[in-house]
Amino acid sequence: MGSMEIPLCLNVGELISRPNRFIFEGIVDGQLQRWHCPVTGKIGKVDNFHGMPCLFTPAADTGRRKTQGTVEAISLNCGKDWIGINQNRINGWIESLLRQNALSAMINTEGCSICHEVRVGDSRIDIAVDNGETYTFLELKTPIHDLLLSYGDTFSRPSSESYFDRGLRHFKTLANLAQEGHRAIVALCFMYNAVPFDPPKRDKWNAKIVDTIGEATANGVETWQINLKISQHSLAVNLCMQTFPVQGV
Repeated sequence: MGSMEIPLCLNVGELISRPNRFIFEGIVDGQLQRWHCPVTGKIGKVDNFHGMPCLFTPAADTGRRKTQGTVEAISLNCGKDWIGINQNRINGWIESLLRQNALSAMINTEGCSICHEVRVGDSRIDIAVDNGETYTFLELKTPIHDLLLSYGDTFSRPSSESYFDRGLRHFKTLANLAQEGHRAIVALCFMYNAVPFDPPKRDKWNAKIVDTIGEATANGVETWQINLKISQHSLAVNLCMQTFPVQGV
């Protein structure tokens, strides 16, 4: 595993409240600021943000924005460790790490070309790596897992079947690509040191999901876990490992 890092330039602040789903209020250098919240729903099981340390990206042009920055990470242990909450960052970060060959345990990208947002059939796959002979197609998923949320609660009890349709379409597309001789990978990306992912058991709530993923796995789709370590000044790979796939019944 490579030890390369992506430089970051984040500011440290302290959250006071979340008045609505789009806004955090917080303090930095004794001044009250309003920051964009990149998670529009509930953030795991956190109900009270008062006094919680955060890392945020200052807005480049506060004159054209209603907020003075975007919260990137929060800490549940007084700033010792950071948990990223801005899922919009993942694609760019992973692409940058691939270009440094910092994920060589998963994909060796030396001498390869890398493309993002590749259209395949009726799906759009996040990243394609071309080694000159075959492609490795990589779809990124960014669940919020053990430290913030019992992932099974969300995975096994979706609010509607259509909630997961896009993700299941990706698994079917990747299965077809694997059968054509390409590598096909789904990477679960956690923006903190998450425990190894524990796939949910099949029940009446998630039978379609588990069976679709199990069929894709049987056809050659790989599932990997990537843990990323965020600090005020850098982002690095903390752990990259292959996980046991979900098996349909």
